[in-house]
Amino acid sequence: MHGVASGDALSDRVIVWTKVTPPPDTPSFYVRYDVSLSAEDPDISLPGSPLTRLGPSIFSGTVMTGPEVDYTVKIDLLGLDPKTVYYFQFSVPSNIADYNAGKPHSLVFSPAGRTQTLPAQDDASISSVQFAVVSCSNWPRGFFNVYSSIAARPEIDVVLHLGDYIYEYRNGEYGDGASIGRIPLPDKELLTLEDYRGRHAQYKEDEDLQALHRLKPWIVIWDDHEFVDDISGFASSFHQHSNETMSRIPAAMRAYFEYLPIRAQKTFTYTPTHLSVQKTSNQEDNQNLLLLSKTERHVQQQQERSGIYRNFHFGTLLDLMMLDTRIHGRDKSDWSTLQDEGRTILGDDQEQWLVDQLQGSMDRGASWRIIGNQVVFAQMDYWGLMFNGDAWDGYPASRKRILEAIEERKLKDIVVLTGDVHSSFSFNVPKSLDSYNPKTGEGSLLVEFVAPAVTSPSPLESIHVGFLNPLAEMLFPRIEPHLHFMDLSRRGYMILKVGVERTVCEYWYTKNVRVRNSGESLGAIVETEKNSGRITRVTTMP
Repeated sequence: MHGVASGDALSDRVIVWTKVTPPPDTPSFYVRYDVSLSAEDPDISLPGSPLTRLGPSIFSGTVMTGPEVDYTVKIDLLGLDPKTVYYFQFSVPSNIADYNAGKPHSLVFSPAGRTQTLPAQDDASISSVQFAVVSCSNWPRGFFNVYSSIAARPEIDVVLHLGDYIYEYRNGEYGDGASIGRIPLPDKELLTLEDYRGRHAQYKEDEDLQALHRLKPWIVIWDDHEFVDDISGFASSFHQHSNETMSRIPAAMRAYFEYLPIRAQKTFTYTPTHLSVQKTSNQEDNQNLLLLSKTERHVQQQQERSGIYRNFHFGTLLDLMMLDTRIHGRDKSDWSTLQDEGRTILGDDQEQWLVDQLQGSMDRGASWRIIGNQVVFAQMDYWGLMFNGDAWDGYPASRKRILEAIEERKLKDIVVLTGDVHSSFSFNVPKSLDSYNPKTGEGSLLVEFVAPAVTSPSPLESIHVGFLNPLAEMLFPRIEPHLHFMDLSRRGYMILKVGVERTVCEYWYTKNVRVRNSGESLGAIVETEKNSGRITRVTTMP
């Protein structure tokens, strides 16, 4: 009913997930999992059909789920081989009561999922990695055509979701899904743990989302709508928030960790329960723990921090750093303190962590450094016309410190990936636009690619002037001279192709989110060459 998923893959482990739907008030019970190196192919006449069953199981086991975690199952499979495709499947008794009573029973099987571990950190053979980059998936606004399109691409290695995986609104408040059968449940603004669990469960029933979770490992970060619109400063000023917010945010966070294939992290408001993630190994003895020591230390160091910011290594080709600009350390949005030098969007610890990760990536000889981030990093207020205080523009001192560190340390080949604004942008990012040469790109320290929304409305659509997009495409680059591509009206996704000598970003657009599987088209290809620190080519399609 809710499918299967995988995520947070490392070179020797990966999270696998499912949800069981037993009768109400069912107590905790065991779920079996099997892992294999093969699976039977589906009927080729039915694209997107689930794999039917696994090949020979290389290891299996049982884990417990129950009402404490809304009957979700999340397992951290350990002791896997690097750069290897694995298939997994869950099974449960068809009648839990009969099973508990020792009576005869049959088994119910989940679809078989496919996942893949990352290459070893020192693997120099990796010459290409492809990411699908998505954000802002609003249920009543339309169908998740983007997810089905990505699921049909066997070349995609990992899906990056940059936030707003769910939305917290009732129907009609930010999209009306009545005419297309997509009314969000529960049909109310989300406030309680049960509310957030219900919305997550509904999303997991979507066939297109299920297909993409079933076939590709995901790496996710949250933005604001997983909690409440424009939440900011919760970590730094939580005592100033209302009692409703004080209970709402931890509830949303708990549901997020229960329903997403992400390693549960301890935060200042949430500690994972013993059922939320369970570690299992494909070894019956403990000798494999000696082999896991390097990665184990990496995971333990991440879990000792409070937050979801974390990093991933793809051989010597690239390092991926995923940030939390929303909850962890963000100062409260406040116009009166906008220019304060101590103001931060990351928090001091995460800010230092990011600089250290960039430096460490350079020191180990990785070709590229990719940063997954929720909100627009580049300056967008050169003429004061596009100011967005919710983005890094609202935290200029924090951005300045990051860019100064990049410049002073001579850190190169950095690409920032962003969601949030339901638009497509490609930026050069200099430390200051005053010293930036728009003709040559001189002064740019890194590039930023901003992804369109999966379904959420574009800025021009929101004000019913989508026909102005061609005019905006001509006007805005003059206002913002570091902007090299933009689209303010279409929904879609990015494909990021990282190679040794260049990184290429393709912008793909779905034709109509109000019609399922309406088709897609390529809108633009934007490239940055190694050692350039800037956008080197833009190709737009008619």
